[in-house]
Amino acid sequence: MSKYNLPKGYSAFQVLFKTKAFLDNPIIFMKNSMSKFGDTYSATIGLNQKIIITQDPNFISYILKENHKNYKKSKFLSENAVELFGNGLLFSNGMYWLKQRRLIQPGFHKEKLKGLYEIVINSIHVSINKFPIGNDIDIFPLVHKISFTILIKSLFDINVPETTMELLGNTFSELQTFFIKDVNKPFEKIIYPFTGEKKKALAKAKVVRTIFKDIIKERKTSKIQFNDLLDMLLNSKYEDTGLEMEEEQVIDELIILIFAGHESTANTISWLFYLIATDKESQQKIAAETKETTILESLNNEYLKAVMYEGMRLYPAAWMTGRETIENDNFKGLSFPKNTIIVPFFYGLHRNKTNWEDADKFYPQRFLNDPSLAKSKNFFPFGAGPRMCIGNNFAIAEIAFFLHAFFAKFTITPTTQIPQMKSLITLKPDKVVLNIARL
Repeated sequence: MSKYNLPKGYSAFQVLFKTKAFLDNPIIFMKNSMSKFGDTYSATIGLNQKIIITQDPNFISYILKENHKNYKKSKFLSENAVELFGNGLLFSNGMYWLKQRRLIQPGFHKEKLKGLYEIVINSIHVSINKFPIGNDIDIFPLVHKISFTILIKSLFDINVPETTMELLGNTFSELQTFFIKDVNKPFEKIIYPFTGEKKKALAKAKVVRTIFKDIIKERKTSKIQFNDLLDMLLNSKYEDTGLEMEEEQVIDELIILIFAGHESTANTISWLFYLIATDKESQQKIAAETKETTILESLNNEYLKAVMYEGMRLYPAAWMTGRETIENDNFKGLSFPKNTIIVPFFYGLHRNKTNWEDADKFYPQRFLNDPSLAKSKNFFPFGAGPRMCIGNNFAIAEIAFFLHAFFAKFTITPTTQIPQMKSLITLKPDKVVLNIARL
């Protein structure tokens, strides 16, 4: 008899027969499993790898906050990722992660980010002025490209050639696709030597690193001061040694900032456009606010914040995350061994009817009626605890500026197309087709 008390769930044998259903639509599979077993269930993969999936807010908080020292990024995910994307903040663990977090965190405080606002706003205005109007326009690739441009300009406040921008954008997309496949279909690793897929992916990762090396080399030889994120990384010094980061470390962090920041923000803006298009009242209120406030003031606009929070509640960019126990642990009657993978299921938590009234409805007013919801244990748009997304303030600013600039000039209406969720590393829409007209 096992000495651990794991929640009910799927045996290794059952997992074999349900793998396809999970890979076809992980969110639906996990929601259905929650309905079957409750807010927390387990699964056994392979010989004896235990996984616990949960949408229990207290359990999630325990893992990410109260007992975070007993949890690390899952080796199952991080080892695959480091090969492609480097050992940056998103995938590193232990003392190295803590050292890097302490070094980089000050550069993302709200006051520090104000220096980037001009770069972000200018990039948005240039892009918005080129935005197409008409019917049946898929805005997702447009928003995706704009968000990528904003991030690159914030990282490197220089004129990056269009061809380089396209190369970086396409390469990151291809690397993410390979990474997802690598994680979801681990048995295909045995054929990589024959297909050359892994070799091609590593070559693409090297291309990105070479581009960044060239930019850093140019920056170091320049005597010009730039108010961008690259200068922040290059000028940061470790408290204990007074030394700067090695070049490879800087590149690791640049890659992670793009990897984590670009997709998540582009997806969130696209989902928000879809939701706002289907809700005339929210669109009218946003348009009215743009007449009363400047784009900088949009950061403190309570209604705009409520709209953003509600969008991130319904379609959290980080729809789940993964942690691995360092030592045996227990929580409210459950007990599980070290190396157990715990998966906080944010999408399920955010739509749990037990904790949210009209959970599937887009209703921004809820965050105005009860401001405490934005800081509750039922809401994790950027994770929580020490590993909370370091770029959360930057993302909120970019989204607020984008919405203000767009709805000051355009109106949108829905079409018959309903976006389908693609549960990758982030929660992407397949497309968002809208009608766009000038005010």
